[in-house]
Amino acid sequence: MKLSSRLFNLLTVIFFTSILTGCQLYQAAKFRYDNATSTHQWLSESKTTQIPFTLLSELIIVPVSINESEQLNFVFDTGAGATVILESSKTQALILASDGKLDISGGGEGFKSIANLVPDIEVTLGDIKLIDQTIIHLPISSVPFFKDTDAVFFDGIIGYDFLKRFIVKIDYDKEIITLSEKLDFANNEIKHDKSWQRLPISIEGNMSYVSVDAQLGANQKTPLKLLIDTGFSGTFEIAQIKHEELSAPYYQSRTQGLNGYSTIHVSNSQSLSLGRYSKNDVPVLYNMSTDEEVENSELLGNQFLKHFNMIFDYRNEQLFIKPNQNFDRSINLDRSGLRLMPHKFGAIVNDVATKTAAATLGLKTGDIITSYDGNRVTPEMFSSLTTVLASNLKKIKLCWISSGEEICDDIVLSSRLREVQHYKLI
Repeated sequence: MKLSSRLFNLLTVIFFTSILTGCQLYQAAKFRYDNATSTHQWLSESKTTQIPFTLLSELIIVPVSINESEQLNFVFDTGAGATVILESSKTQALILASDGKLDISGGGEGFKSIANLVPDIEVTLGDIKLIDQTIIHLPISSVPFFKDTDAVFFDGIIGYDFLKRFIVKIDYDKEIITLSEKLDFANNEIKHDKSWQRLPISIEGNMSYVSVDAQLGANQKTPLKLLIDTGFSGTFEIAQIKHEELSAPYYQSRTQGLNGYSTIHVSNSQSLSLGRYSKNDVPVLYNMSTDEEVENSELLGNQFLKHFNMIFDYRNEQLFIKPNQNFDRSINLDRSGLRLMPHKFGAIVNDVATKTAAATLGLKTGDIITSYDGNRVTPEMFSSLTTVLASNLKKIKLCWISSGEEICDDIVLSSRLREVQHYKLI
């Protein structure tokens, strides 16, 4: 699934790279000023808090409260520059008084999105309350890949404007996030365990970057500087325009952003190395856009990052990583042709690639998969479904709702990779 790359990177760069004029420029400047002066308070004396999380569609979901609301489910997104509230069945009950509007740009073409700026918001995560925060509010009319509130599977995004204040530990083994203001927290966590490795990161415009080495083909490894983006549900994405001609087998797909669709080519890298740790056969997404903004937003996503436990020390621009119990698990390419998102009633089909098993079966955009091999598709089972669709099984039985009718049939899985034609990609 490729929802997050376009949405969350948009939210990261909107106030730093968008071309704004007049009132829009004023509103963006006011937004930056308001969040620079917002404060936080601890609801306990320890200045350290632990927050449980769940993984849904490769995204980290944490419990958040807005203005003392009931629990909301937010994506914990190290690649987003701002905190965001989406219009969902839960957030519709919030009183959100807009203080301005902005045209926002994203990947793709053919759709225009408007965001609201909402001041004087309190955001509570664990034992921390952020006060006088200005947030971005995205109404559902501005998010084309959510047809209605039944399709909105998270309520918002916790971004760098919140996270930068703390040392952040993400423990995927225990599914616990720890936020601390104790200056010695990171050193105390790593001092008795030599498997932790320290890596330098660079903070640029509310975004954190790390260096990796990728062996994209038979040639030598390619050094890359990637945005560390737990809000990107893929492995890593690079801009084809910056790299040599793709020679490995690939399949064509597309991603949907706030402004429409973008084309990507999906292949396997021979390896991807983060520090001294390396994984083989890591899927790589080549963004085929020639847009300069896309060229400057190459990503390292949560489908790869979840193989490590991590500690972010933003103040000292350093990251500590340690392989976890997921490290030896392979990451497989999709073999169905489906692009899915969680839905209130199962998994909604956001796209069906042509000449694939899903297209042959007659699945179409908007259909909702309700079960596979007799297993009901719930939020807890969504990742199991996508894992099965990328497995080496020959076929699985799907049941889905299409135009109000329930259909059940076997989907025959096969590799989507095709040999590269001998022409230069542009």
